[in-house]
Amino acid sequence: MNEKLLIVEDEFIVANDLTNMMENAGYKVCATADTVESAKAAIEKHQPTWVLLDIFLQDDSMGTELAPFLQERGIGFIYVSANTNQSILEAAKATQPYGFLVKPFRERDLLMMLEIARSKHESILQFATQRESMLQQGLRSLSDEQIPFESKLSKIPAAFQSLIPFDYLAYNFIPADGHETESGAFFRIGFNEYQILPSLSRQNLGQLFYFDQVPDGKRNADAKIITGPAFSELTRPGGNGTNPLSQYRFNSALQFISRGSEGMLQLGFYNKNEDAYDHTHRALLCKTERSVLKLFSQLHHAASGDTKVMRRAARFQPVKAVPKFDGIYGNSAALLHVLDNVELVADTPVSVLILGESGTGKEKIAHNIHLLSSRKSAPFVTVNCAAMPADLIESELFGHEKGAFTGAVEKRIGKFEAADGGTIFLDEIGELPLESQVKLLRVLQEKQFEHIGSSKTIKVDVRIVAATNRNLEKEVGEGRFRLDLFYRLNVFPISLPPLRDRKEDIPILGKYFLAKSAGSMGRETVPDLSENALKQLAGYQWPGNIRELEHLIERSLIKSRSSVIDAVELPAPVREQPSMRPSANGSRKTLEEIEAEHILTVLKSCHGKVTGPGGAAEILGLPPSTLTSRMKKLGIKKESYHDR
Repeated sequence: MNEKLLIVEDEFIVANDLTNMMENAGYKVCATADTVESAKAAIEKHQPTWVLLDIFLQDDSMGTELAPFLQERGIGFIYVSANTNQSILEAAKATQPYGFLVKPFRERDLLMMLEIARSKHESILQFATQRESMLQQGLRSLSDEQIPFESKLSKIPAAFQSLIPFDYLAYNFIPADGHETESGAFFRIGFNEYQILPSLSRQNLGQLFYFDQVPDGKRNADAKIITGPAFSELTRPGGNGTNPLSQYRFNSALQFISRGSEGMLQLGFYNKNEDAYDHTHRALLCKTERSVLKLFSQLHHAASGDTKVMRRAARFQPVKAVPKFDGIYGNSAALLHVLDNVELVADTPVSVLILGESGTGKEKIAHNIHLLSSRKSAPFVTVNCAAMPADLIESELFGHEKGAFTGAVEKRIGKFEAADGGTIFLDEIGELPLESQVKLLRVLQEKQFEHIGSSKTIKVDVRIVAATNRNLEKEVGEGRFRLDLFYRLNVFPISLPPLRDRKEDIPILGKYFLAKSAGSMGRETVPDLSENALKQLAGYQWPGNIRELEHLIERSLIKSRSSVIDAVELPAPVREQPSMRPSANGSRKTLEEIEAEHILTVLKSCHGKVTGPGGAAEILGLPPSTLTSRMKKLGIKKESYHDR
């Protein structure tokens, strides 16, 4: 094994034990360090492949401070720490490690984590190379296109968006020949749709760009990520009490500067998401800086040939949206950021884990990942992990031979075999029993399996997309989900916002569901939602998310015969909420006890109705099959909630 390992640990005995452990496993431990500074020196000297990193180090330094240094050099790292403080764990998680082990741990757990990390690291490096190639190709193609200024200008946002997401992009090109600068901005109003804003004043330029010098004379380009207090300072009103960013609710920025023989370019990417940018975006801009600078230099030369009138007219014509996603509606920033990630990851081989509450559209997102990939003509197979009986899961996933068990009257292929060449969507993966997780992990690792009752190995080429409404990290911590499977699936997570966080999409979704329901009912006209109805919808918290909205719109249409729906009948609020009250024996309730209590409360409020409009499944935002499965697992019987 040629991989070199650096151990960053403040306790000599622990560092020595780790060294012996890793060398016995075939790794070469190139050095140990006990502070961030000594670790940096060791990294520069030995160029390790991997770093095992403790969080609390000598001299009150933190291992998390070393993470950006490692990321910039493409070195993988795994935290090994005895600390389980939640705030510390969150800070560590934000640095995007390849794994996290809590001391004490078994040797095989560490070796397994390194194996998973190696696979994930390879996927991420492959993904980064693909992103760089995509951006270079897009920029060069646009540079080489012989088109007028306004056409080239209008294509710039799409060249960056999925790779470096933004809600607002400002640019300022200062030519080396001393001629007039070229500046402007793009404001996102939809997917592939932007408002093109006019030239920026000198004062606005001073407020938009945080730095104007490349700090290292050896480099031609640099990029900075700005969040927190520094970002608040950037958006503070200037001397005249205004700031070009003050009308927007941005929370982070990525600023880029490049110098060349053509001149100097400043770019400012602004985002409503506080965690929108990381080291990969900085690296991507710096690696493609020649192509970026060339494009804006050409834009400047193209602009000089157009009259001011033509330029002013062009700047306010939004780019028409390109319909790219099937069955997804909305223009909120929260949704657009999700779609950016879908577009970015779709045509790659990496595993995707879709996170979000029930009813947020996880299967729609999974299907769109498939449709935008090179596998779109192959099968898309959905597996509801919560709906499969525990004793039949292996048969459903991997198939069986005739006579393999009682009831196997004929040979049957499993879901993985049916999805060969395409995508398999493992919905509600958090509901999969531990014994089934072991078998699934083997398939993900080896891409092969056997039918039940057969020793013949079947190889498959399947893209994995999984989804859950559970917090898998908590499930791992409580022993209900395997850590190794979590890291196998969590290569590229996509978090879907709940409907209450994208309420500006409710009018769009409402109109779509009205048209859809009217069509299915054979109604010739589609009513509108009044301002009062929209106000009601916006004021509701939507525990069932988009699925609940669709059902409510359908009910409203059934009850209405007029051209305008003036009011909607919102579900009655659940009267009781689960609490952390001690149970009868004085101990804290378990999560399962709290969950069972909450489900019972909702069932009683629905008078025992499980499915259909106004039923418990709709209020809880769960598919009826999932709720039924959970009730069975939790031991909730009909007599405990049904009205007699």
